[in-house]
Amino acid sequence: MRHVHLVAFAALALLTACFDPKDAEGWAERAASRNRTDEKLAALQQARTAPGDRKAAVKPLLEVLKQAPRARAEAALILGEIGDQGAVKPLMEALDLSGKPERDVNDANQKIATALGVLRAREAIGVLGKLTGSSDPFTQVAAIDALGAIGDPAGVAPLLTVVNDEQGEPFAIRKALLALGRIGDPRAIPTILKMLYLERPGAFFFAEAAFAASQLGRPMSAPLAAVVEGKDAELSRWASSKGVHPAALRAKAAQLLGDVGGPGAIPALLTALGYTDPEPAAQLFVRVFAAESLGRLRAVQGVAPIGALLARSKDPNARDRYAEALARIGDASALVPLRAAATSGDLDARDGPLDALSLIGGEAERPLVAGAASRCAAGCPATRKAMLEGMVARLDAAKACAGAASCWSGKLGDPNPAVRGRAALEVGRAGDAGQAGALVEALVKPVQTDAELAARYHAVLGLDWLARRAPLGASGTAAAAAIDKMVAGDKGRTLTAGVNEDALRLAGRLRRAGP
Repeated sequence: MRHVHLVAFAALALLTACFDPKDAEGWAERAASRNRTDEKLAALQQARTAPGDRKAAVKPLLEVLKQAPRARAEAALILGEIGDQGAVKPLMEALDLSGKPERDVNDANQKIATALGVLRAREAIGVLGKLTGSSDPFTQVAAIDALGAIGDPAGVAPLLTVVNDEQGEPFAIRKALLALGRIGDPRAIPTILKMLYLERPGAFFFAEAAFAASQLGRPMSAPLAAVVEGKDAELSRWASSKGVHPAALRAKAAQLLGDVGGPGAIPALLTALGYTDPEPAAQLFVRVFAAESLGRLRAVQGVAPIGALLARSKDPNARDRYAEALARIGDASALVPLRAAATSGDLDARDGPLDALSLIGGEAERPLVAGAASRCAAGCPATRKAMLEGMVARLDAAKACAGAASCWSGKLGDPNPAVRGRAALEVGRAGDAGQAGALVEALVKPVQTDAELAARYHAVLGLDWLARRAPLGASGTAAAAAIDKMVAGDKGRTLTAGVNEDALRLAGRLRRAGP
């Protein structure tokens, strides 16, 4: 008898399966028609992945938006993925703005806000602005992200309200700063400038404010230059009231000018190289950041003053960073101060200038670099020995390429990361937009060592230089997608965090300039 019951049960299950929907529309209709919430949710889960014309599922999904909050939430998720603009008004109507502290209601509002962002629904900006004040943090952040995704200037006002809320959650503030960067409206500039320096107990906002400034691009140039030159009296007064050191005010602005550029950037940064302060460490702080930004901008005007700072500096870290700046500028005139620095001071103090010489020099620089490598061969630490060997390999590559851009492009795939790093700088300076793809391949290579990390950063610089010379169009958009994927794969890695942040800022600019 038990066997008979099992057979009957199996037959019933088979019969039921035969009547299951075969496509997204059918599953959505089932969800709309069921009374039990668990059956609705199961059908919606199937509708999300079922084959067939997904747009045919829109009509029954709109019916689900009128039903229980849990079902509304899942229907909104699917409607956002389908991308039908006809869903915008029903999604807006499905929002519950009563402020009920109910988990299911908040979850529905969160998913509806996300869907409206995916649909880039400009008509929803008003209601999304209201949700940025939600007491539910997940709903608030979803609304903030949606305003950023929509990208309309009408979203600026509610986002500024979030950022300027002194009692606001730091996570929401950071998200709002990123959204302001995506929108790119100059009205956000005064707030973004302040958030570069604002600190709260356990909360800093520099990274997100810097990202936003980078995305705004040229409109940020003049305000940042004014800060670097000490001409923004209002910001200076505010910073003083918050206990921000004047050197920190100028140094952070100088750092960002290397990203933003603009006609006033180089004069302001050159002025900052002569910044004086009673505190030697504060003075050095400003000068080093100014030099690094001049390097990123390849400002030949910076060679002489940076070279002079390199010659006078006794601080090993500062010497290295001045030398790096000269190497990134890449002009032959930088070889003179670099040669002088590579032959003065103790051995450790010479490594930075030697490295810079290997990034821009040729056969004339070989005796200095190869001599240091030979002296190191017997008793140096393995890391220093490998570094010097990488320098020699760069000069070998320079001899082989003899200035040919096509040769350097081929070196982007070299197994030696030191060679790849120089190749990336050379290709970037050559300015051939057709090499963007090769630079992207070099940029996204896996990183396990400091040498590989340096090669990635040089690829970021090279690609940035190409993009500054001329818009990269579709190839720039593809590059941004590849960078996003790389950064997602590196999530949580301390080694790559800093360079990946630079890469992400570049990706944002490439995406904004894309077709």
